Amino acid sequence: MHAVASTPCAAAAAARGRGRRRRPEDAARGGGGGGGCENASSWSSSCRRWEVAPSPRRLLATPRRATPRLRALRGDEWKAIAPPGFTPSALNLSYDEHEADALFERVTEVMDEVDVDAQSAPGGGVKLTASQKRALDAFWLSCGVASASHRASLVREGGKRGLFRDPRRVVERVTELEDSLWRAVGISEIDVGLCVGRFPKVLFFEPDFLIERLRLLRDLLPNVNLRKVIERNPQVLGMDMTCTLPAKMRELSVLLPHVDVIHLIETHPKILSTNVSGNVAGNLRQLKRLMSEVGVEDIGVEMMVTRAPRLLTSDVDGTVRERMRAIERASPGTFRRYADKPASAARMLCASEKVIDRIAFLHETVEEGERGSEIAAVNAPAGTFSKKHPGFEAWQRERSKARERERSADTGAL
Repeated sequence: MHAVASTPCAAAAAARGRGRRRRPEDAARGGGGGGGCENASSWSSSCRRWEVAPSPRRLLATPRRATPRLRALRGDEWKAIAPPGFTPSALNLSYDEHEADALFERVTEVMDEVDVDAQSAPGGGVKLTASQKRALDAFWLSCGVASASHRASLVREGGKRGLFRDPRRVVERVTELEDSLWRAVGISEIDVGLCVGRFPKVLFFEPDFLIERLRLLRDLLPNVNLRKVIERNPQVLGMDMTCTLPAKMRELSVLLPHVDVIHLIETHPKILSTNVSGNVAGNLRQLKRLMSEVGVEDIGVEMMVTRAPRLLTSDVDGTVRERMRAIERASPGTFRRYADKPASAARMLCASEKVIDRIAFLHETVEEGERGSEIAAVNAPAGTFSKKHPGFEAWQRERSKARERERSADTGAL
């Protein structure tokens, strides 16, 4: 039997299927499933931001789930929270309450020194000083934004949109974002710092608005891992789920009639942020024309796109064509030999310059019977290939320098 939802907190949690058995310690605290809101009049959004239950998967009826990177509001005090047994990584601050409070005090103190009139920037916002930027960078690191480039973007956005004004409110919005993802479609263990770093605008979405968007997204993409989709392209949360997104999916279905469009979106969510009728359609036409030169039919190109969706958003006439030429120079006739193996052809077209150099190295230094196939050279892990061919690294460095000299000469000639 599950605990009876005797408070609004417990009722909301039970409706989401988050109830569990009542334990003796729950009864000692009072309440039907873990306490929290003692009466209906005290219900507020902060009642959901309490501590995590000991079980990693099951939660008490009243508390909300929280990740180690987030802080929670308990009454009028901010407290650091973390799941039991969590060991902080090198990227996160210690979850000692005093250290967390000290961080907020330092950030708030520095941000209070911002003179909006004196530091106003042309076009709006403020121009933050170096010390203020460092304080914000440390603050975003404590919120779980591990990428330095994402933190730099958030610091710039902070000067434009006022994210520096109230660090405590910003953390509350991050916590509300995570809570909305759970309440809407049951997404857990998401890297909220990554989402905020890639799409800071998500902090300005109201929870009810976000929940509605997420439920519409689930209807459009059934059986898809939405956590991975949102982490890789959080911009989908700002799209129109009733017009723009369905239109993009229809256009993809027309362009790729033999491809599972939903699976394509799951493996390459960034395609939803592109102009499907313009850029994607143009890239697909160019790719079909390019591959027809080596005997790959249109349906084979669709299979290639299924295996390597980023071909749809790559510069086909520039980057992709140059990769094909480099492989053909190293091993003439490669793509005609792989015309009936679209997955292998797609993998080679997505390989980096250094990986493509492996094919040239094998043809220059290894006997024909011992080279192996081109796709085996491309797919081999870097450590495995270097161990098998110890002279490759030095050879590749010299080749890379020669290539840079050629490019510099071509640029100078222009």
